[in-house]
Amino acid sequence: MAQYFEDISIDDILSVAEREHEAHSRFVQVLCINGEEGIDLVYSYQKTADQGYAVHNYRVHGVKPETHIPSVTKFYLVAFPFENEAHDLFGVQVDDIAIDFKGGFYKVAMGKPMTVISPAQKAAREKAAKLAAAKAAKAAKAAQEAASKAEAAAGEGAQAAAAIDWEAERAKVEVKCANLDADKAAKVMAAFEAKMKKAQAEAAKAADVKPAVDWEAERAKVEAKCANLPEDKAAKVMAAFEAKVRAAQGDASAKGGE
Repeated sequence: MAQYFEDISIDDILSVAEREHEAHSRFVQVLCINGEEGIDLVYSYQKTADQGYAVHNYRVHGVKPETHIPSVTKFYLVAFPFENEAHDLFGVQVDDIAIDFKGGFYKVAMGKPMTVISPAQKAAREKAAKLAAAKAAKAAKAAQEAASKAEAAAGEGAQAAAAIDWEAERAKVEVKCANLDADKAAKVMAAFEAKMKKAQAEAAKAADVKPAVDWEAERAKVEAKCANLPEDKAAKVMAAFEAKVRAAQGDASAKGGE
């Protein structure tokens, strides 16, 4: 009997259940796993005989205590014991269970007993969180230093260009041209005007230059933030960040081509 595994988000739970129900698959279980970033839920469905009774497992990663998930009892009533168990033993907030024991399915001495971890596991998780925070702080510092250097360089370039007294320079060229024939003097003055306009344009551009964004450093900060979010929310935050990166890089390319 073949087994298949697929990662899904919380938003996919009901659509997967509906699809499997329409395919006449048999509901097998909801398995809870106490993971590093929250509770992982594995929804298992068994296909019909013509599909070799294959079992498809759909895994939702890192469900937090405050995150609510939908009940699949709308499609599979037999799921109610598993969903009540997920709530009583693991603290998973399951909404709209068809037969909801409201925390009384198991008589336990403490809440969420299956989420208890050893001191060693707790220390390992705290260490991992500190390392992620340190990495994000280092990336943020590097990005700030890069931005400061870019601003300083842009300011120095603008100041250097602005420091030129173009009227005085023009006067010097005109004095020089006084001893040249008309055609050559015209060419010298034209060259000077072109040089002046180019320098002034570069100075104006330098004054308006924004410091380059270190997108890798920004990505590290967003990833550190997402580590503490539910998987579905983290996916949305990362998608928004990637869209922001693409938009900013697109704008930069457009300006570079002007």
